[in-house]
Amino acid sequence: MNFDETTYEQIAAYLNNQMDEAEKIAFEASLENDTELASFVATCASLESVYDEHTWNIQSNASTEEVKALANQFRTDDVANLSKKIRDIQQQNTTTKSKKSYFYVISSAVAVAAVITLFYFSFMQSITANEAFEQYHNWNALPSFVEKGDTEDTRATAQALFEAEKYQEALTIFKEYAQKSTTYDPKIQLYIGVSYLELENYHEAIQTFDALQNSNTIDHHKAYWYLALTYLKQNNAETAKKILNTLVKNPTNYNYEKAKELLKKLK
Repeated sequence: MNFDETTYEQIAAYLNNQMDEAEKIAFEASLENDTELASFVATCASLESVYDEHTWNIQSNASTEEVKALANQFRTDDVANLSKKIRDIQQQNTTTKSKKSYFYVISSAVAVAAVITLFYFSFMQSITANEAFEQYHNWNALPSFVEKGDTEDTRATAQALFEAEKYQEALTIFKEYAQKSTTYDPKIQLYIGVSYLELENYHEAIQTFDALQNSNTIDHHKAYWYLALTYLKQNNAETAKKILNTLVKNPTNYNYEKAKELLKKLK
């Protein structure tokens, strides 16, 4: 959208509360008759309501809920970088008052375009809890009990049933094996937990993964990832995000990079 120099000066004066009452009434009458101008001014005014010199923050009485949503979508580092670029544009010195007003409005327009672009990509890349489960669960990553030449290991039999999606049969064998074993095997517990998950017995799945998380085994941290998946399958994104945020506190935790990626995408 393009306006003449006088209109740019009027917009800047209006946004800066530099109009007297008569000028303000006349300009607002123009807004009522020019939808393009009104839209541009409203966007700039909304931008002003959330912008401060450090970052994009909601200040008192922000007038546009959509702009609040935009601000909340961005990661802090992205927002800080964007706001710095906008400040650099806005603080450029100009030689005349009219040019200063012109560049003030232009910089606001640039800021709006940048915000909309960032929001577009953020929104388009976001996914629901159910979509996240479908994209990120990968049972092929579970440990294997199949050893070449060994056809009598009951764990391998249970694994084959699991891979054939016969989860109840697999669960029965894995549980029997765990009950007979004298040691706690985190690999077996992962299969038990995921079998419960696929059978939609979420309570037992969560209990199984909680026990793994609280164990002193070397694989205890894997429980965070599978707990998050359990909540995602229940469409509980908020609890899943809390667990993922705990996971990413330690870069040595299982699926650390995937957890960081998923946190950026979850709605």
